[in-house]
Amino acid sequence: MIRFEFEKKDTAIYMSHLDLMRCMTRALTRAEIPVKYTEGFNPHPYLVFAAPLALGICGEKEYFEIKTTEEMPFEEMKERLNATLPQGLKIRNAEESKRDFNDIESARYVLFVEGKTVADWERFFSAETIPTEKKTKRGMETVDLKTEILGWEATDGEKGLSLTLHLPCGNRKNLSPLLVVKTFAPEEEAYYTVSRKEFFDKDGHRF
Repeated sequence: MIRFEFEKKDTAIYMSHLDLMRCMTRALTRAEIPVKYTEGFNPHPYLVFAAPLALGICGEKEYFEIKTTEEMPFEEMKERLNATLPQGLKIRNAEESKRDFNDIESARYVLFVEGKTVADWERFFSAETIPTEKKTKRGMETVDLKTEILGWEATDGEKGLSLTLHLPCGNRKNLSPLLVVKTFAPEEEAYYTVSRKEFFDKDGHRF
């Protein structure tokens, strides 16, 4: 398996995960990367992404993997793909995959919330419980953000709050930073940005 590290920024943050998969599939074809396809009536490329991003979230160290039918230098694959990808998507690295995406347990996010302060966040997080509704495969469920958030740091900026969150992320458990920010700042006009910086495994090591 070949692993690609890429960034998803600018207008690309509004690309859905399904559209991202289609975009990467087309890019791999145009770049003439020797991708291996499944067999059967409807063959498709072996293309797997780690922890899909929700709409509106910037990704700085995202990953996808492919299988190939023949060898091609990693740098050449990187350059070919970058020549075909739209604005906001950029391959940062290509290498042989050494770990399984199932090892991902959490991620670090950086948020900016306009008009909010560290004092606002501390009041919010000082509550004994922070119940909110979360959509799951079983339907809507009430979760306590107080126990779900793994760690945080907050600093005041000129125009608002800069908040770093360490949240569950992976196949076993996931907490969206959008759910956190919308619970913290439920005002419809609240302006915020969210960026995913990196992944961690169960031992807290960078993925």
